[in-house]
Amino acid sequence: EEAFYMTDRVMTVSFHKFGDYFPGTGDVGDIGVGKGKYYSLNFPLNDGIDDEMHREVFVPVISKVMEWYRPGAVVLQCGADSLSGDRLGSFNLSTKGHGACVDFFLKQNVPLILLGG
Repeated sequence: EEAFYMTDRVMTVSFHKFGDYFPGTGDVGDIGVGKGKYYSLNFPLNDGIDDEMHREVFVPVISKVMEWYRPGAVVLQCGADSLSGDRLGSFNLSTKGHGACVDFFLKQNVPLILLGG
């Protein structure tokens, strides 16, 4: 996110744990600066979010981002700390929930680079 904070050439969207949590970035007010203003979107989530709750947030937010920004490619990072049972995170996503995010982007007809983490 920080690498692209001052440019409109890349839009970053982050769904992550709400509150004081490593790395301590990603406040909802972190929206970019200069040419990058409004090209950074942070969506903090509460503990315990499951596949269905995540889908209810992810699909409308990312649909609007795709419509507005119209990216030439997408880099999607599916962090393992959001999976149920991970000791660092406190979410309850399953691999099926992560897969639903991947499926969503595959239907967008844009090149996709998929990363773990």
